Amino acid sequence: MAEPRRPLVGVAAPETPELAESVLEAGGEPLEISLPGAPREWGVALCREWIADALEVHLRTLSPEALLFDAPSPAGLAAALAAAVRTGLPAVCAASSPRRDSLAAALAGLGALPLREEPAACAVRLAGEGRPRAGDLIEDFALANALRAGVAAGCGPEVIVHLAALAREAEVEGFGRMVRAIVPGAPGIARPDSPWLKEHGLPGLLARLGEDLHDTLTVCGRIRELLPPDPPPPPQDPPQIRFAFVEARASGAEALCSLSGEAGEPAGECSVYLSEKSAARAVRWERVEPGSIVVVVGCGPRGAPGLRRLDALEEAMQEAGFRTPVLTDGLAPEGAGGVWISAFTPESAAEGVIGRLRQGDFLRIDLERRAIRTGTDPETFARRDYFGTSRSRGHGYASRYARSALPALAGASFG
Repeated sequence: MAEPRRPLVGVAAPETPELAESVLEAGGEPLEISLPGAPREWGVALCREWIADALEVHLRTLSPEALLFDAPSPAGLAAALAAAVRTGLPAVCAASSPRRDSLAAALAGLGALPLREEPAACAVRLAGEGRPRAGDLIEDFALANALRAGVAAGCGPEVIVHLAALAREAEVEGFGRMVRAIVPGAPGIARPDSPWLKEHGLPGLLARLGEDLHDTLTVCGRIRELLPPDPPPPPQDPPQIRFAFVEARASGAEALCSLSGEAGEPAGECSVYLSEKSAARAVRWERVEPGSIVVVVGCGPRGAPGLRRLDALEEAMQEAGFRTPVLTDGLAPEGAGGVWISAFTPESAAEGVIGRLRQGDFLRIDLERRAIRTGTDPETFARRDYFGTSRSRGHGYASRYARSALPALAGASFG
């Protein structure tokens, strides 16, 4: 008697042998797919688009019945789920939990990371059943869960950007309004590397959200059916990152302000840099005056290209024992300390007003009124040229992206 046909499961991960073996043991047939790399100088959104496009080609060629995925970066995780949405496949995230980044928590809230079932077994089951597909999971209430879970795990702006891109892939409208309504008031619960999260896991983290968690569909069933009783609160202090959206009212520019600990209202003279590298060098060489605001332009979707996360600048400040507010059209790093006003939109490469700031300009971030205020004379400001240019010359992938990239807070996808 012939053996029953094994469901075909695409396995996309940096190192797939263990995942592939798990699929075999669960009764599936693994199709191993290597996640493509991206140039190191690209920003996180461009890396996500590159990986998603390449993975989509593989999936359409191999025609698996489900996708099991993992990746070493938030961009890779978001890319794999985006490719599954495009190809109409069920998709299961196999990211170990808790991870060093908080996108895994957001994907658990979204329903793509199994909370009770082993990931390979879940993927094999979905390959046989055909439902739910990745696009079925990404809807309004699940995205609200994902936002709250990401903030609960101390996420940075990158998680919000990737969720915005996934909402666009699934054709969910109104995500921008949802972000502005939910993120500023969402509480932090536990950092990804905390002992509490290691003990209680992502199910415990979601259970702590209580009535704020919507009972949405997941790869394992309804989310509330999968959660343990509400665990005790963490004994240590939760992540103290607060978010606020701030605007330059005259120009309509907007940015996401993240503040850690007891950081107060940012104000000071601008110290302007045209690249992250030059800003980090100035910090290391002690050329940044205490009390100033470091302004880094040219790091947005069109300027980087691809939306740069300013890890090198954060590292330089940590090494120097120096902390000052940062204003940028790039992204604050995951878990960054101090005050970051990032994802500034429009970016400098799109002639946003951030490109008109100059050395010595006075800025104040009015958190009560959610406003960005400058002491520069409006007529003087309007006559200035813009710093920062789009990297849109040529016909390569990055150049084509830079010509059409959406703003950071809209997901920084291809327009």
